[in-house]
Amino acid sequence: MSLPYQRPSVAMPEALTTNAIKASTITVLSSDWWKQFGNTELNELMDQALTANQNLSAAVSRIEQSRAAAKGTYANRYPSIGISASTTKTQGNQNFSNGSNQSNEATAIVSYELDLWGGKAAEREAATARVRSSIYDHDAVSLVLQADVASNYFQVLALKDRLAIARKNLEAALNVLALTETRYSKGSNSGLEVAQQRAAVLNIEVQIPQLEQELLTTQTALAVLLGKTPQTFSVKGETLQEVSIPVVSAFQPPELLERRPDIKTTEAQLIAANADITVARAALYPGVSLSASSVINGISTAGSNVVTSLIASLTQTVFDGGKLQSQVQQSEARKKELIAQYVQTVLTSLKEAQDGFGLVASSETRQRLLGETVREAKEAYRIANVKYSAGSQDLLTLLDSQRTQLQAEDNVIQAELARLTATVGLYKALGGGWRSNEG
Repeated sequence: MSLPYQRPSVAMPEALTTNAIKASTITVLSSDWWKQFGNTELNELMDQALTANQNLSAAVSRIEQSRAAAKGTYANRYPSIGISASTTKTQGNQNFSNGSNQSNEATAIVSYELDLWGGKAAEREAATARVRSSIYDHDAVSLVLQADVASNYFQVLALKDRLAIARKNLEAALNVLALTETRYSKGSNSGLEVAQQRAAVLNIEVQIPQLEQELLTTQTALAVLLGKTPQTFSVKGETLQEVSIPVVSAFQPPELLERRPDIKTTEAQLIAANADITVARAALYPGVSLSASSVINGISTAGSNVVTSLIASLTQTVFDGGKLQSQVQQSEARKKELIAQYVQTVLTSLKEAQDGFGLVASSETRQRLLGETVREAKEAYRIANVKYSAGSQDLLTLLDSQRTQLQAEDNVIQAELARLTATVGLYKALGGGWRSNEG
């Protein structure tokens, strides 16, 4: 009567990325995938997060709750045993006897419900699946946490880089301003050029407090992920140059199904729902219980005797207004819902993997092109500065090249951050090399 579970069919592609996206060779994903970025501080922060994060601790507690709930279900495979003892003392009638009588009795009762229709076994199967679901859910929380820690850490380093660039360019702009003011004092240029350069200095200077605030906000967010007090936490790293970027290759779809914890969570819930149908159907049929009892009389005297009995009982609901049948229908509808949810989760995971490969490829190309832009912008600014100092070029050309260099340097840092973030997202889409410990 047990309903066998069958994984829903999903049309899978031959590869996780299209031919248009060239996947390079890489290291095989492992459960500690973040170590492939080659940053010691990130490794330390990740260890702290996996130990102290409160959301992860809550997920561990949910595993404990599901295991405790399952224990009661697992117990139904064993018979229940009850023992009672009693002592009765009677006082003799004064007309016939002045004595008293005492009788002692012990009763042992063993009862067991036969699992004729597989309902009890299905209950245990559903409980086991729900325990696994809570474990997979924990792994999903862990994977999200890992991705958030890495992304926030990289963002902190990127903001430090952007601050360093802004301060360096502010210093260069101040030097140009000093030169402009000197030339103005000697009558070599007008006050307009001085005002224009002062505006350029202010435009650079105004970016610094905004970047400082973003840095503070990102560090406090990272502190919370680590389970630390935000006021006492700071990142030691200073630049994205301390991070190496691994190259991720495509993996076959079946591996994706076995690796992503959100897919495994949904499937475990589906297995439980499938077993629930058997439980609900079994309730429609008669239940048979066996009970055996032994009564021992006179256990405190030499004349004790034992009376044993075996009873079989049959129970069947005759009329319940359709309640049991509605429970079957509800269980079947729940299974249909989870089948749709499972297919949707798989399709979403395939989309995320596809998008992840595309984003990594495009961000790599963008970073490379912006790197070339920075080199050209620096050279243009250098030439403009030399010509302006020699009096052979106007200030507007110098200001334009100055803005171009500043923007190009800031863009290349953001592109490097985008590439790192895309790589983290791809690891997450592929399940992060996740391997669940179901023990």
